[in-house]
Amino acid sequence: MGTRIWAIVAAGVAALALSGIARAEDPLTREGYEAQVEPICKENTEANSHIFAGLRRGTAHRREVAGRRFIRAANAFGQATSQIAVVPPPPGYEIKLAKWVQHLRIIEANLRKFGKALKQGVQQRIVTAELKLRSSGNAANNVVYDFDFHYCKITSSRFR
Repeated sequence: MGTRIWAIVAAGVAALALSGIARAEDPLTREGYEAQVEPICKENTEANSHIFAGLRRGTAHRREVAGRRFIRAANAFGQATSQIAVVPPPPGYEIKLAKWVQHLRIIEANLRKFGKALKQGVQQRIVTAELKLRSSGNAANNVVYDFDFHYCKITSSRFR
């Protein structure tokens, strides 16, 4: 009989633990949304660091090479944005997060434009595209400033 009680207690503790884990990743809460989206952003950040590795070390300094890498980063960023877009938002945040995804799509387009400008080598287009890229990143961050994102915050160092 003592073994049965311990088995019931152990099952109860396991059920509570599992419900706590499920609650932490529940997409119906803001924390659950953050827990589902943050790994996507982390994976994209790591992909970007791989894409831009040669540029950081200074081995690939030509604009054409950098432009191709920014276009690759735009493709990776677009895939991450598509993954983020399918995560169901918590109640009350639907409009805010839909707006954020729109800003992420703008960042993707601006990354591509910046890459094309680098490949063309026209300084004025490069500067304009860079300013638009920074501006769109700031706009995306302003939409979700109250979320506790680490990897999902857009910084210019992410694309170097």
